[in-house]
Amino acid sequence: MEWAQHFVEQYGYWAVFAWTFIEGESVFIAAAALAGAGLMTPWKVIAVAAVGAYIGHLVFFALGRWRGMAIINALPFLKRHYVKANAVLDRYAHWSIFIFQYLYGTRMIAAILFGSSTIGFVRFALLQVVNCLTWALVIYAVGHLLGMAGLAILHRFGLIGLGLVLLAAAVLGGWIYIRYGHHHVRRHWQKNVDAEQGRMGED
Repeated sequence: MEWAQHFVEQYGYWAVFAWTFIEGESVFIAAAALAGAGLMTPWKVIAVAAVGAYIGHLVFFALGRWRGMAIINALPFLKRHYVKANAVLDRYAHWSIFIFQYLYGTRMIAAILFGSSTIGFVRFALLQVVNCLTWALVIYAVGHLLGMAGLAILHRFGLIGLGLVLLAAAVLGGWIYIRYGHHHVRRHWQKNVDAEQGRMGED
């Protein structure tokens, strides 16, 4: 997360726009944390993130409508997520527009897959207005709270205390995921992947 904060501090709102256009939360959360500390304007961070994500979705949707599978097969990092993303799209249909927004690593390929599907551009664009705005508000709230908590810990315990708290949080989060979530998530996705590969084999 430290690299994301430096990136935002150096390039400001352009960093938020560029990163949300491509994929992600890391730079956006860092910007929200900085806004919580009073170093950036909250509504500008939210607006730029929502617009960046929205334009990114439309661009990748257009690429999917142009040459979807050719692009996916040509790029290994997209092809790697294809089966998982296609399984979600097949199972949840248009609701998956909102699901993909919170599945890290699948947002770009999801937009390309939607471009390759039968969903109309206008419907996709309208759903993405709601999707990107709600996502921006949710992620900003998370980043803002993290920023405020970090500032409070820094003032009370200093930089070393903040570092220890972050390390403890990372260790605890990793333990909880390994202990309770890893096998369930893996089993769930493997079931969807096996089903999708079976259908592809039949075709």
